[in-house]
Amino acid sequence: MTRLIVVFIMLFFLISCSSGPSNQPQTIQKDQTDTVRERVDKNSDYYLQQAQLANSNQDRRSLYILAAKQAISEGQSTITITAILNAVDETQYNSVGLDIELAKALLFVGQTERAKNVITRVQQGAPSQRFDQALRILGVQLNAQQGFSLEVVRETFQLQSLYQGRISSSDTRLLYTLLWEHIMSVPVSTLRRFQYDFGEGAQAWVELVAVIKTNLANATALPRELNRWKNLFPNTLDYQLLPQQVQSLLNVEPYAPQRFALLLPLSGKLSKQAMAIRDGFLSAIDFNNSSDVLVLDTVLLNVEEIEQQITENQVDFIVGPLEKETIIEYENSDVLRTLPRLNLNIPEIMPTYAGQEVLPAYYYSLAPEDEIEQAIEYFLELGVDRPAVIYADNTLGRRLYERFNQAWSLATEEPVEAIAFRNRSKLGDAVQDLLDVSASEARIAEMKKLFGNQLETEARSRTDIDAVYVIANSQQTRLIKPFFDVSISAFGKRLPIYASSRSYLVDESVSQKRDLNGLVFTEMPWLVRNSDPQLHDLYDKIGEQQTQLKKLFAFGYDAHKLVFALKQLTILQDQHILGLTGALSVNSNNTIKRRLSWSKYQQGAIVEQSTPQQN
Repeated sequence: MTRLIVVFIMLFFLISCSSGPSNQPQTIQKDQTDTVRERVDKNSDYYLQQAQLANSNQDRRSLYILAAKQAISEGQSTITITAILNAVDETQYNSVGLDIELAKALLFVGQTERAKNVITRVQQGAPSQRFDQALRILGVQLNAQQGFSLEVVRETFQLQSLYQGRISSSDTRLLYTLLWEHIMSVPVSTLRRFQYDFGEGAQAWVELVAVIKTNLANATALPRELNRWKNLFPNTLDYQLLPQQVQSLLNVEPYAPQRFALLLPLSGKLSKQAMAIRDGFLSAIDFNNSSDVLVLDTVLLNVEEIEQQITENQVDFIVGPLEKETIIEYENSDVLRTLPRLNLNIPEIMPTYAGQEVLPAYYYSLAPEDEIEQAIEYFLELGVDRPAVIYADNTLGRRLYERFNQAWSLATEEPVEAIAFRNRSKLGDAVQDLLDVSASEARIAEMKKLFGNQLETEARSRTDIDAVYVIANSQQTRLIKPFFDVSISAFGKRLPIYASSRSYLVDESVSQKRDLNGLVFTEMPWLVRNSDPQLHDLYDKIGEQQTQLKKLFAFGYDAHKLVFALKQLTILQDQHILGLTGALSVNSNNTIKRRLSWSKYQQGAIVEQSTPQQN
């Protein structure tokens, strides 16, 4: 018996030693999920391969979620991550922890509705309190994707207050990013209500926003106030985790030039326009400002002479020139392009420097194309499906119509219906052709041939157009608007008509305003609000009461104001400063974007509107 027991033990030992590792795929059991989720040393490919080998749908689902999570941390493209997530059935369930990871990944690629469904299911299951922080962070992300800025701010402040010191670095960085993306769109007066409800973290953010909004265009005050802010809250926020925009702003040194060179064609065919710009620029300088302005005539002086003047006078910032071809010429100057400069036009082809060291050049203009882009944005906001354009058949009219058509087609993949007119006598025909009134009248004539002239008829206009944009000057617009009023049939709804600032004159009479009753148009806020009456008085003393010259005066005024905000606006491209010519921001190509005011002719007066209205 003893020998048999010994033999049995030896056989068992030999069999155990001889059995190597199984060649079967290692699958993940439900109770092993949390352990595998923490194996960050595995890359996304590893989890994808394991998912292909998994024996059950549940294991496969777990592995795909882990693959998506790892792909995000690896910086994979959203296309790759989306492809992984498309293999996951969000209606199924593995664990609360994995559902949270799934919702995070879905929000990362912008699949808001799927993420919403997952979050709702988790919340309905009354999850353990240990998941509360993660679910709150998901709530912030969800509100951010839905554009609920106020909710993002409030919930982030609440999170920071509840879990102070207990939020991971990665989640803190995420919350800072989401908060920064939304907090600047909330008025400071609203933010003040949260300032003392959620602790020092909320106070720090509210004060930061107030400092930026108050001092954005003040090159002297902004760095001083940002430094004061850092001293007030030295340990409140983790500065290393702040978004790059905030860190750049905290270290920015705004342009604060002491010697300007203003380059304008003060002689020749553009002299009147150049003088209006010059007067506006000089009017913007505070009497207590110690800066000097060197005004140079780009017609009388060649490039070499301008270079010499700028060097001798130790100029540290250039404003101008005005003409597109002159900008290109000056950009080739080794002297001029080493200084920061605000060009007063935008060339057709932007200069390139082939890797040469040059200081930034900015481009600011009163290009009518800005208003075309703004009109497209507003039409899309209003839900306009089929706009029509009527335009003057000249060089400018055709150029602006082409811009409108290109922008609309790009946004909607649909062309714009349009009609051109060559002269005033053809305006009525153009309007009737656009509205198909002519075709209706032709059908009526045919009917009368068949049934006699006693037949009661009324021409009908088409009803599929839901807005008209007019590209014409003020005189042409005054003729066009009544044609639309009389051409719309009694059966048709009132057609909203929009136009650019070219339809407006500063010295319009009350009767002229009545002729355009109902027309909605874009214009510089300074002209339609009559804001800053002292500046209007100053202009009246030095300028002529002409619309174009008054606009150029405002253009020069804003050029001076912009210089001190250029670096800040370059960092904060979603922010703007309010100027006489509109709300001014900086695009990624260093061009200044203008957003004008919408106004409406109403009972012989002009009423400013926050958004264009359909009637």
